[in-house]
Amino acid sequence: MRWRDLLSLQTESPLPTDFFATPRRVHFIGAGGIGMSALALLLVARGHIVSGSDERDGDMTQKLREAGIEIFIGHDAKNVEGADAIFYSSAIPHDNPEWIAGHEWQIPFYHRSQLMAHISNKARVSIAVSGTHGKSTTSAMIAHILTETGHNPTAILGAVYPPFGSNLRIGDPDLVVVEADESDGSFTLLNSTVAVVLNVEPEHLENYDESEDELWRAFKMFAGNAKYSVLNQGDVSYQRLKTVSREVHPYNFSAMQVIADNMARWLPVPGAHNRSNALGALKACECVEIREWGNDKDQGLFAALVNPLLTFAGTLRRFERKGEASGVLVYDDYGHHPTEVKATLEAAREFLNRPIVVVFQPHRYSRTQALYREFGEAFGAAERVIITQLYSAHEEPIEGVSGRLVYDEVRANNADKPVFYAETLDEALALVLDNVKSGDAVLTMGAGTVTTLGARILAGLGG
Repeated sequence: MRWRDLLSLQTESPLPTDFFATPRRVHFIGAGGIGMSALALLLVARGHIVSGSDERDGDMTQKLREAGIEIFIGHDAKNVEGADAIFYSSAIPHDNPEWIAGHEWQIPFYHRSQLMAHISNKARVSIAVSGTHGKSTTSAMIAHILTETGHNPTAILGAVYPPFGSNLRIGDPDLVVVEADESDGSFTLLNSTVAVVLNVEPEHLENYDESEDELWRAFKMFAGNAKYSVLNQGDVSYQRLKTVSREVHPYNFSAMQVIADNMARWLPVPGAHNRSNALGALKACECVEIREWGNDKDQGLFAALVNPLLTFAGTLRRFERKGEASGVLVYDDYGHHPTEVKATLEAAREFLNRPIVVVFQPHRYSRTQALYREFGEAFGAAERVIITQLYSAHEEPIEGVSGRLVYDEVRANNADKPVFYAETLDEALALVLDNVKSGDAVLTMGAGTVTTLGARILAGLGG
């Protein structure tokens, strides 16, 4: 969905502010998605009757069932009967039978971003985290810091945070932390107390008329809508966004180098990118403590906010340890953008201090077409590289675009190391088992089905 289409939804079919004043029966199309599931869990916890559908069963749909949500596997018109409203994401096509039936029966439809905005904008204090990279980790850090310093945030995250046991923490509705999605412009509907922008790179341009100017307009709207903006002075976004922000609270990795260097010794999640994320999280919490809660007299405030990061657990699918077998460590990571891949591999090498075998699954035809050249230099920290066929994420194929584009680019830029191509995950598994030895680490990377490979690698190694 184009980002300006979301803006028109807010004027043409807004979600009424009092919609949830009484118990409602609502349905989520694509309920098993990481963004949709958190919203569904929140509504059922607040006393509403919730149902949902998804194409396939899995851990998240089972979690929804356990919370009391009726889940249908497969999409069917009868699934939406009796619903007061239907919530959907940008991934839902208009030929979906539930979409068609709901419109025929004149059931109100609302995009998930409208529900997110409804929850966040009604809170007295809200913190929204956006950026091309690091949103899930940073929003989890903020929720963790607030929880460990005696607050009770509601947190809607883009990844499962193990101490919460979920991608949702149910807390005070007047203190909300959200991961703000820039991929389709959803974040432009938020009027946050604090808007955090970690970094900006040109991505998801298919939703911005293939225009970087349009992407920047959306980020400017997100920052400009907020009472305070926490901006990264070390990123190009700082100069672009500081002029539209009402009150800027900058953080700077270089200027805070002493703190960042100390973090390298004690922050539980590795890498310079995570140390930068932590500085952004600390600045956001400090901003709320001082500007909203008046804690500027507390000389030990910053130290009090730093201490909880000692126990930060990291989010699932962000450099997540899957296990060890036959002397081989296996990790999994969601990274699927060249910058993310490069930063994660460098962090893995620094943290693990052992050779890295990486299995990377490119994500989406459109992203692969736009970024395949940039992947060429992203794998420098790996000892051996396996590139698989891409994961389409339901996109229509683009002629001439496949995982081989990435493979060819990586091979051309890494003549000094083994680079392999696997058409299937079965082939990738065989390549891993043939090319790994005791003392190595295997890292599976990508936003698709490659996440299932870790358990199979451990089993193949005898774990």
